[in-house]
Amino acid sequence: MTVGSEKVTECYHRGVVAHLIGYDIPVLLDVEMLQPGEGEIAAARRLLGRLLLRYGRFFDAVLGDALYLENQMFNLCLAHGKHALAVLRVNNRSLLEDASALMRGQAHLVREEGNRRIQYWDEEGFSHGSIERPLRVLRTEEVASCRTRRAGRWVREQQTSTWMWATTIPKSQISPAVLCRIGHQRWEIENRTFNALSRDWGLDHCFRHHPLAMVNFVLALFIAHTLVQCFHRLNMKEELRRRYTAIAVTAELLRGIDAMPAAGAAWTNPKNTSPPR
Repeated sequence: MTVGSEKVTECYHRGVVAHLIGYDIPVLLDVEMLQPGEGEIAAARRLLGRLLLRYGRFFDAVLGDALYLENQMFNLCLAHGKHALAVLRVNNRSLLEDASALMRGQAHLVREEGNRRIQYWDEEGFSHGSIERPLRVLRTEEVASCRTRRAGRWVREQQTSTWMWATTIPKSQISPAVLCRIGHQRWEIENRTFNALSRDWGLDHCFRHHPLAMVNFVLALFIAHTLVQCFHRLNMKEELRRRYTAIAVTAELLRGIDAMPAAGAAWTNPKNTSPPR
């Protein structure tokens, strides 16, 4: 990149993050940093193995983008009694073509949800690679009415989007409408979490480049963000929530910490000493 007239090298540290969906409060569970020269899936498998041991009772299925529709990831979930769900795209061309060929007719279900009209095609029994269980494929065509600005004036337009997911979750367990809603919740980690953490919490800045320091900072940031969200959503009354955003509450907490007498702060005590009584 160029800063002024000088070209500088910009470095990125990449990691895979586990995030619980379906809750009002964003909950980040863990992170696994990518090692030099490795891809995202290799780090994701390490992260998933750790999650299954530590937090297995917190979730029933693993959701990911199209990259996660691969044999080892799905089989790892199945081996631990968990389902898997991933976006289906051209990187899995054979499954995409087989499913598309069966889903050209009339939709199995049509629903109106707010300003959207959604058509669902839902089929089971697909085999893919060496995944140990037949897959279910869900396709949706979603038409939404939205306002856009054209030539200086607001107009209402219809926008159409098509989605496909592959999963081990059978029809008997989850309806297509619920499965579609779960599939779209994958974006919560971007819209509600990463954007906020980068904009307001400094996630986009690397304060130390030692591997352990980076992981410790990210994990501490996740804990702080989750605790502030819990305080804001669950402890503050509705009137105060309308007046103060979560980041405003964070700023007040920081002011309180800054005003705390240094001698009484636990983190200022020398190592291996008891806190003041």
